[in-house]
Amino acid sequence: MGKGGFQGSCARGLLRRLDQEGHFEDFWEEGWGKGGVKEYTFPRSEKYPVFYHKENSSAIYIGGEGKLYYYDFATYENYTEDNKNYLTLVEKYGDGLLVCGTGACAPTCWNLTQRRESASWDGRGIAPFAPDSNTLVVVDGHDIYSTIKKSQQNGKIPRFRRVRGGGELYTSDTVMQNPQFVKATTLRHEEPHQDKIYYFFREDNPDKSPEAPRNISRVAQLCKEDKGGTSSLSASKWTTFLKASLICVDPVTKGSFNWLQDVFFVPASNWRHSKVYGLFTNTWGSSAVCVYSFGDIDNVFRTSKLKGFNGPNPEIKPGQCVSSGQHTPSETFKIADSHPEVEDRVEPLSPTRSPLFHNKHRYQKIGVHEVTAGDGRRYNVLYLATDKGSIHKVVELPDGVQNIMELQVFPKKDPIQSMILDHKRAVLYVGSTSKVAEIPMDMCGVYRNNCESCLLAKDPYCGWSNGSCQSVYLNRRVALLGLVLLKAVDCADDYQNITVVPFSRYYLNCPIESHYATYNWYHNDSLIKTCNTTHPQQDCLHFIQNVSHLHYGHYVCISEEDGFKQALVKERLVNQLRFMSQKGQATMTFGSWLQLLLMVVLVELFH
Repeated sequence: MGKGGFQGSCARGLLRRLDQEGHFEDFWEEGWGKGGVKEYTFPRSEKYPVFYHKENSSAIYIGGEGKLYYYDFATYENYTEDNKNYLTLVEKYGDGLLVCGTGACAPTCWNLTQRRESASWDGRGIAPFAPDSNTLVVVDGHDIYSTIKKSQQNGKIPRFRRVRGGGELYTSDTVMQNPQFVKATTLRHEEPHQDKIYYFFREDNPDKSPEAPRNISRVAQLCKEDKGGTSSLSASKWTTFLKASLICVDPVTKGSFNWLQDVFFVPASNWRHSKVYGLFTNTWGSSAVCVYSFGDIDNVFRTSKLKGFNGPNPEIKPGQCVSSGQHTPSETFKIADSHPEVEDRVEPLSPTRSPLFHNKHRYQKIGVHEVTAGDGRRYNVLYLATDKGSIHKVVELPDGVQNIMELQVFPKKDPIQSMILDHKRAVLYVGSTSKVAEIPMDMCGVYRNNCESCLLAKDPYCGWSNGSCQSVYLNRRVALLGLVLLKAVDCADDYQNITVVPFSRYYLNCPIESHYATYNWYHNDSLIKTCNTTHPQQDCLHFIQNVSHLHYGHYVCISEEDGFKQALVKERLVNQLRFMSQKGQATMTFGSWLQLLLMVVLVELFH
């Protein structure tokens, strides 16, 4: 399929079938065991948990109400630290961790190094006065950026601040309209004074007409070395703020996805090639993923006119980063402050400017991992958390995307609070209000253990080798049959040989395991029979009335449900006469040879 939708869901079809048979829970226990998934359950449920995981480690920290939990999934080591806070932040800072919490309306932070806590310090602006969902904190070296207000009495207008590092700055109160912050990142450019901060958010649409969307999704830029303005009114304000609209529209239906849910950053050695995967929803609860490049984002901010501004540009353009130690000129700041939005909109990276995909699921979180498959090619795999506690595993393929697996992480469909990717270890950490699951990305054991099913799944983490579906991480030296689009005969090692006499009848029988699926019989990779729900029979049968030499060869029955394919039956029909002649050459008597020779001659004459 193309960009408009998925090509299927692996485990979802299996779940539906097994659920009808009453084995739903048994399947997941078996799947977890095979897949190596581990869980850590909190001593008690936490209403506002926060999570931190260090890349390439097996441990995780969870901040809760009055507690900081630590758990190592490899060693099972765990401990708990007590405090008097709703913990709202656990993040790497310097050589240790920065831990912050509400402190009973007195926001407090401290450093944690080798389980030793430093003296606490004033955490206003880094931790909220009470747990708040619209908070965003970014720790970049010794710089800390935050959307948290520093005083309970300073109004309700959210701001984006630099609270520690190169001097405190905040955004003007007029440049955003009721913003809901999503995520932020810093990006190094060629020159240090050109380094940028980008943050993504939603805000109210100033257009209040009935047909206009209620929200607009935005990206904003700031220069990291911004020193503030030169006047008393601008000295503590960002002077390089600009914002642009993010466009995510299905070109076929013209349907817009206006509600930015989450973003995931994919860095590249050249910052212009770094990507943003944006997860959007619409009014009807459908989702879309649109991919943008930071090169395109930067180009929009550098070249676009300011919306509503018709005057001449000053020497230093609005949004332009100035040399180290300098301030943005007052005239430039005034123009940008009164016209903070650029006219041009940021469009997706694809040649058609269309979403990577869209579907009817309501996704809430997104992660992207790059994996080198058995064919030596690199593939991006998306992990998408639904609103029902499950994760869809989606792979980008040359002809579109395919949903290859659905993992119901928490049995009670608990909402997923956090999803962290460990790229080096190829592991997901998925958290709810009561537990954290460690999920390997290479769950090759969930596929039927035959070559065809292993390859049909198109899972770039898995390949066929030495008679089993193996992970590409197990042994890089093993030659794996990976995502190369192989034919059935490439998996000929696990076909069952069936000897059949010429001129006889033969039935090929494929059991129907799910009435939601379609079943296809292939002969030497050519489709010969299709069965679906319109067929009343219990099995998908293909009848050969009179076996001839054209009927011998490889047969495979493949079920397809929502695009997920698996091989159920694999048979190789062999001419019994030729099979006997090959197998019994050394032991057959002269009379038997004459009898066999006569039969072969008759067969060849009739053919």
